[in-house]
Amino acid sequence: KQFYKPSGYTSDNLINNEIGFKSEFFEHRLQFDASVYQMDWKNIQLPLFDPSHLGNTTFDVNGPSYRVRGLEIQVIARVWEGLTIQGSSSWNSSEQTNAPCLASNVTTASNPTPLGQCITQVNGLPYTNPYGQLGTRAPFSPAIEFNLRARYDWVVDQYKAWASIGATHIGEMSNEPASFPSGDDPSQNPPTTTLLRYDIPGYTTYDAAVGVSKDAWTAMFSGSNIGNAYGPTNESSGQFIKSVIPLRPRVLTITLGYSF
Repeated sequence: KQFYKPSGYTSDNLINNEIGFKSEFFEHRLQFDASVYQMDWKNIQLPLFDPSHLGNTTFDVNGPSYRVRGLEIQVIARVWEGLTIQGSSSWNSSEQTNAPCLASNVTTASNPTPLGQCITQVNGLPYTNPYGQLGTRAPFSPAIEFNLRARYDWVVDQYKAWASIGATHIGEMSNEPASFPSGDDPSQNPPTTTLLRYDIPGYTTYDAAVGVSKDAWTAMFSGSNIGNAYGPTNESSGQFIKSVIPLRPRVLTITLGYSF
């Protein structure tokens, strides 16, 4: 015995300092919003499930702290009559600012780890610190995300028509802190923990639509993920089995509507 699971955990704490700018230009044809911020997220709540080392139960502890510096921009522009372009983007630089560890809290003669010191071995085998590494990026924290959309409206006789096209991008990220063993490392097979790290590649999806309306009738043909990008959006190793959640594949839709 080196560690007794805690009976509870305390609240995390987030302080966000932000400065922003919002305005309209060219007779309200361009709206521009921007903000710069720094978030200090301390004492985060970290769930642990490591049956090979910590027993076959899930429990929560207070984990590391992170600092996130970022920039967000939003733009809506009426380029000319009928054409509207809008988009938003965010850039985030996150890093772990402290390096806590799973410390021994059991006093026994056979405990190889002094009380209060970091546990580095379990049953004679090396133990990876689950709290992450100083200076590394937080899980599920892509450096960049953006979306861009254009729509054009026009009139033909008594029909109102429109067409739109858009793109969305999510940058690469990981599902666990950098200190967790890699699920793609052959030396981890068979794995001794379900806390495996996978690098999730970035992806871009596109969508488009074209429609027409007259009086109370509306008809539209639309497509999402028209490039049929695969993803994945998440990877994990729960129950010692790698699972992948893919993007929803290409979907084409015909919509007919009547308002009454």
